[in-house]
Amino acid sequence: MRRHRLIATAGAAVFAVCLATASTAVAAPTTITTPTATAAADCADHEFTVSGRVVEGRAAIPWNYFIVAQAGTVSACLDGPDGADFDLVLRHFGTDGLKTVATSSGEEDIKTLSYEVGAPGAYRIEVVAAKGSGDYTVGLTIP
Repeated sequence: MRRHRLIATAGAAVFAVCLATASTAVAAPTTITTPTATAAADCADHEFTVSGRVVEGRAAIPWNYFIVAQAGTVSACLDGPDGADFDLVLRHFGTDGLKTVATSSGEEDIKTLSYEVGAPGAYRIEVVAAKGSGDYTVGLTIP
């Protein structure tokens, strides 16, 4: 059973999260914080943050999905453990299924991504542990 909770609104923008039980293949986030005062310094300038843990070869989904209600830029930051190679992936829920629209770039333990949204829609961020395991913090800003 899924439960939906409105996390925050800012003008016309709405940030919604679907709270569902994570599958065994997906690590669930451990902490959601708003505002970002307790986020890692490298991701502290983002509107929403979440912390969690991911194991090498697996992916974590910090938010099952979020809604972008207007055109603008979605930006995200990932702060992972030293020596690990974690990646951010932004996916869009469309009529043709779940489609990757942006992937991260940056140093080995700090990654960023930015994507221009043309129309409202549902999106998901994934944290992929290509090398290493450990705790991460994701920062997210939506239009």
